[in-house]
Amino acid sequence: MVKRGRWIISESGLQSLAFAGITTGWLRAWLHAAGAEQTAVSLLAAGDWQREPDQWRLFFATENELDGVRATIPDTAQVAFFELDNPARRCSCYRQDGVTSLLLPLGDIVFQRHSYLSLLNETGALQSLSVYADELHPLPLEPGLSASGASADTPHLLNSSGLLIEEQLIALLRRHSLMLRSVESCTAGMIAARLCRVPGASDVFDRGWVTYSNAAKEGQVGVPAALIDQYGAVSEPVVRAMAEGGAVKGSVCVAVSGIAGPGGGSADKPVGTVWIAVSIQGAATSSRCLQLSGARFEIQAKSVVAALQLVLVEVEKAYR
Repeated sequence: MVKRGRWIISESGLQSLAFAGITTGWLRAWLHAAGAEQTAVSLLAAGDWQREPDQWRLFFATENELDGVRATIPDTAQVAFFELDNPARRCSCYRQDGVTSLLLPLGDIVFQRHSYLSLLNETGALQSLSVYADELHPLPLEPGLSASGASADTPHLLNSSGLLIEEQLIALLRRHSLMLRSVESCTAGMIAARLCRVPGASDVFDRGWVTYSNAAKEGQVGVPAALIDQYGAVSEPVVRAMAEGGAVKGSVCVAVSGIAGPGGGSADKPVGTVWIAVSIQGAATSSRCLQLSGARFEIQAKSVVAALQLVLVEVEKAYR
């Protein structure tokens, strides 16, 4: 029998996920890691989940909405309760006729996911989940990332634990006792915000600069005005100077400068042109040019993912 898992999410639950920056692609990927061969996402109000033969059902909604779900579960179902933090709240697990239903009130379901995913299978172990930096695989997670349930030997492989890229980077920086700094132009602080949504990010994130204007690039991280005049703010020399200007001993600095659109592009620098750079003292500064497509927010989001990927690559290279 094919094992099927389904997230059933209310409108309030979707709003909570949006605030947390988590797409439904990640939820489906984690169900794959728990052992589901097929996954789906349904709206609670649609009611289609009541007609589907899913072995695993995970509900994410307000307490009042979950009371309505409980009314649909037979009184003969086995029930167990468990706690999740942030905020502290009581969750429930119901088992009846081969169906396991988890009822999760609104709050964090990301950083404690092992606590509830381990209830779905008998062993409690999670399977390897390959997460890639391209879009050739069937499960889209967010702009710039996709996932597959099968591990593979590929240069695009980021991790085999289904970790969010920020979780992976924070663990790597902590392992090497490094602090991270960011100098951001077109992403306007999104790199810092992305990292600091992870509990414990203060262990590794030092500070960030939003150097949106040329004057800020010059005044805050010492980019020479002559460099900007000669090459433009969106250029390899400038983004490398941004990264190097923010780096100090014991830290890694990532910088990004680009044209997110919808206007501001030119023939030689069209919308979607983004330069990223990473500077580690004692190692050569690394830089990369991206040619991205999509709406303004998509270009910004893809730039953040690419910047964090480059930090991962450069730290692993420098500390082999």
